Amino acid sequence: MSSKRLETLRDFARHGYKIRIDCACGRVVLVDPHQMLLTLQEKGEDRISLERLATKLKCYRCGSRPRRIGP
Repeated sequence: MSSKRLETLRDFARHGYKIRIDCACGRVVLVDPHQMLLTLQEKGEDRISLERLATKLKCYRCGSRPRRIGP
């Protein structure tokens, strides 16, 4: 059994995992890392860690930051 390091969006895209984003309000979203990378590349931020990504995201329902981001 192998272990995979999933620290950046590129890691998720490379291994074929979707990113699960959980909000404090109970909303759960599965995001395609490829699409998110394309959006961030337009802004010049394609090498971003999950910790840094969490500071850029907000829930459109309640306005809070993600409670959890992971596979």
